[in-house]
Amino acid sequence: MKIGFVVSFFDFRNDVRRVMAEVAKQHEVIIFGRPENRDEILRHLPEGLEFRVINERKSSFWNNLWMKLFVLFKRIPKSRHNFFLMELFKASHATDPAVRKKNYEIIEWVRRLPKFISYDTYLKGLDYQKMTDLGEIDQFVCFTAIADDFLLARLLHEKYPVKVYVYSWDHACKHICFSERAHYICWNERIKEDIVYLQHIPAAHVKVVGASQFAYIHEYQLRQTELARTYPLRYVYFGCAIGIDDLVKEEVNVAISVAQVLAKNRPELILVVRPYPVQGNWDVYQALRNLPNVIMDDGFRTVDLSVKDGHILEKFEKIAHAEAFFHLGTTMGLEACFTDTPSFILDYGYKNKDGLSLYSFIHQYQNDRHLIDLAPQNAVRSERHLTEILKELDNPTYRLLNKQVQAQYQIKSFEQFSEDLLAP
Repeated sequence: MKIGFVVSFFDFRNDVRRVMAEVAKQHEVIIFGRPENRDEILRHLPEGLEFRVINERKSSFWNNLWMKLFVLFKRIPKSRHNFFLMELFKASHATDPAVRKKNYEIIEWVRRLPKFISYDTYLKGLDYQKMTDLGEIDQFVCFTAIADDFLLARLLHEKYPVKVYVYSWDHACKHICFSERAHYICWNERIKEDIVYLQHIPAAHVKVVGASQFAYIHEYQLRQTELARTYPLRYVYFGCAIGIDDLVKEEVNVAISVAQVLAKNRPELILVVRPYPVQGNWDVYQALRNLPNVIMDDGFRTVDLSVKDGHILEKFEKIAHAEAFFHLGTTMGLEACFTDTPSFILDYGYKNKDGLSLYSFIHQYQNDRHLIDLAPQNAVRSERHLTEILKELDNPTYRLLNKQVQAQYQIKSFEQFSEDLLAP
């Protein structure tokens, strides 16, 4: 078969590139991407794969009006909290203060206005160019968030077979790019429930296949005895999760508080901190570097957002040898549960609970539903609570979350995941 993959964040998603390379062993693979992403895609394009530029967006009075109307009146997922946090995150990245202010004002209007334009209605209203070479593609696989609405509008209108892989556990909570005319692939049954409930997608259109990024866990489990221990000392591991400039300092302050509690109550333990890969400016972590009981685990950065496969396996080795893993809401907190290391979400350090706040970040839908509600004993409520936990890290109750998470997911190899992704 000839398989078309429609991609975004191609440099950051190592696992997606691995999946495509596996598919290419059995099928002809064509990668579709936006013109502005051409260089990053070509830089990481697996050998033997073809790249085609998406050319569907048409600049017209109608399209411009329709897109603006959709911004204001679009239907959003039932997890409003996650959606607006994501919108605030995108708005905060504007470098021009006037543009940022305008973006925030639009978000406030969206909060108040009625929401009656579905994503399907929006796609049906787009006027696309029909200029992308679709070249007898037998099946399309898109990844959330959708790279190009105009291309998806064409694919669905012309009735191409379209699968959409819901790339992350939080995508059904914060994105609006879910069409009832497409078929969806997701991580597990509970995330399938999220897609059905939050996005109104028929259950018959959602299939559980697994998580592509968890294929690295499969590789780690096969190779863990071969991997040298990175840190020959006793430590706890802190995985940074925040790329929002307004909140990074608050995350750093929480990490500093963990280091201080360790120094006072468990001085034999070092705090190893992994910066957030997508955070562009790692200078924000300087205050942590200055602490005597902190090691910055920052040797994995490359020229872009990509991370070498070897560094990904090392990440699991570092988690596995830690005495505990701490975070404020990251997929690493879920990944840690596939080791014997207890995983804790830090639920303190915020001053308010409104808008773009640390509380809002910690209590995103997926964190509450898939971590905190499963094991509330692993949610650290204060420095005093942290002190109590650090004194009894061997308590089996803190590893119940590991067992619950492991029971909910099937870990697959890249080969098996790729085969199941394309299966009917």
